[in-house]
Amino acid sequence: MQAQTGWTLVEETYIKGSISGTITQGYIFKVSRDFYVINERTRQRVRTRNPDVKIYQNGSDYKLVIDDFDESVICKKLKNVIETQISGEFKGWEGETIFKMMNGQIWQQSSYAYMYHYSYSPNVLIYEFKGNWIMKVEDVDETIQVTKLK
Repeated sequence: MQAQTGWTLVEETYIKGSISGTITQGYIFKVSRDFYVINERTRQRVRTRNPDVKIYQNGSDYKLVIDDFDESVICKKLKNVIETQISGEFKGWEGETIFKMMNGQIWQQSSYAYMYHYSYSPNVLIYEFKGNWIMKVEDVDETIQVTKLK
């Protein structure tokens, strides 16, 4: 199926789980076994669960048309994604916070931000985006830049 705009439909599937909060540039989605990160300016408030998604491709860009979103989002497919968990208590970040992961890696916050959120051994995605490593913690809207220590 070829659209006149150059976008080709490559997959119709769904995103497992909930999407809730403000969706902006840098937000990451796991669709099937692939990861996509929003690569354009957008700001949408979303609250949905297991939404259907149509994935279109145009060169190295991907357009995700997701149910319950006000507009589609332009994404890049990620290659370097680490899926792990924080080892033990997570209390957010406050400037130079160090995170020990269940996979043995140790990461340190490298962008200044403060955020409090308590959870025990939350799932974490760490991915490379625009030359930086970004950490996304389960159930936390914000992301931070991190540097690998070990």
